Order: sequence, then structure tokens, then C-alpha cells
Amino acid sequence: MQQQESKAYAALTEALCKLAASCEEVDGAWLLGGSCGLWLQGVTLAAAPRDIDIYADLATAGQLHEKLQRFATDEPRHDRSGLYTSHLSHYRIEESTVELVGGFEVHTSGAYYRTEVGVLLARAAQRVTIRDTTFAVMPLAHELVFNLLRERPDRYLPIAGRIRQAPGRHLALLDELLTRNEWSADLIGRMAELLDQPLLSRPWREYRGGEA
Repeated sequence: MQQQESKAYAALTEALCKLAASCEEVDGAWLLGGSCGLWLQGVTLAAAPRDIDIYADLATAGQLHEKLQRFATDEPRHDRSGLYTSHLSHYRIEESTVELVGGFEVHTSGAYYRTEVGVLLARAAQRVTIRDTTFAVMPLAHELVFNLLRERPDRYLPIAGRIRQAPGRHLALLDELLTRNEWSADLIGRMAELLDQPLLSRPWREYRGGEA
């Protein structure tokens, strides 16, 4: 099992480096998210990442698709399924499937959350270097709220544990996410409990059932 995981991580690293090289000349910001981003930030995962998720604003997603066209397995399309709305496209690099997510939004019965990569998330992103290639990874504050909204305790519990180790690195961005999007008091309370922080007493924007 350990040898299989080692091979999986080696193949993933190869694909990540090829992805980064292909996107070097893109003007806008893009972030490596999902299980790959968590792995690179030291979050405990049950298994090696199986695919690569990258996030960008809509305009940048168009540029990224142009750079990745030779790897494309479909064309970009507007997708609205379940909780999520985004502009999606897929690619195959080495042995890895890459999903490009543009203009990502999550709308639940208790929250409306949209990713703002260029103006917000990229500015707070950690930079991680592997094989002399540097990646900007999706901040853990985003990963916490996203996985809480999709009810993935296997993800949000270890993410919260990682944030609690150094809350000063993450809470300023979390505060911005709470004021720029819409949340129910129940969700804020759950985040507060996970992080052992008094979030309900800090500024946050109340969910009113519409789009933020």
C-alpha cells in the first residue's frame, strides 16, 4: 500500500509540474485546490489525491483553457448541479485528470458562498514549491467553509485541526469570507466550535435566502 501511494504521489507531482509549465504565461491568478492543495499544506488525507482541481475567476479560466487546450477532454461549459454553480472543463495530463473550475459558487439552504480568486483568495494563498515549481494553493479558510457546506467531515475536521495549530495565519481571511458572503447563524456556530474561536461575536453577513 505504501509503495502504491508513493507511486501515486510521484505521478501526481509529474502532472502538477507539467500543468504549471503550461500555465506560466497566464495573466490572472489561479489556485490549486481540492485534495492536492490540502496535501501540499500538510492536511491529513485518507488516501493520495486522485485528481487535480484548479480554481480561477471566469476571465482567467478562459486563458487557462487556451493554455491547456492540447490536454482537453471536453469544452468549457456552464454547470449548475446540486449546490454548485461554475464554468467547468476537464483535461488529462499524464495519469491525472484535471478539473478547471471558473467562477465557483455554492448555494445551500443556509449559505451563499462565491470564490473570489483574484481579489481575495490569491492574496492569502500559501506558496508551495515542489521540484523547483511553485504553486499557489487554495487557503485553508476556503477549504474549511467549502467542505463544511458540502458536509464532508472527513475533510473539514482535519482542516480545522490544521487551522487551530496557527489560527493567526487563517482567521483574517475567514473574517473576510464571513463578511463578503452570506451565512446562517448555525453555520457560523459550527465553524466557531470547530476552530474554538468566538466567530459569532465577530462581523458576519446573515443569509437571507438570495444571492449575495
